[in-house]
Amino acid sequence: MNDEIFVAAPTDLTRVNVALRSDIRYWTRVLGVSELALRSVVKNVGEHSWDVRAELRRRRRS
Repeated sequence: MNDEIFVAAPTDLTRVNVALRSDIRYWTRVLGVSELALRSVVKNVGEHSWDVRAELRRRRRS
């Protein structure tokens, strides 16, 4: 039996909407970060998914 949990993608993949629980669940799983880390990045760089991804890459390299 497959133990992976299906997480539906948000309707707008260009935004990381931390106000929606389903979006938080999706983005934390896809980006491999905690909810706290995701919220912190969105607070610092905004909600555009490419900006969030770039900031996470930058943080991982430091």
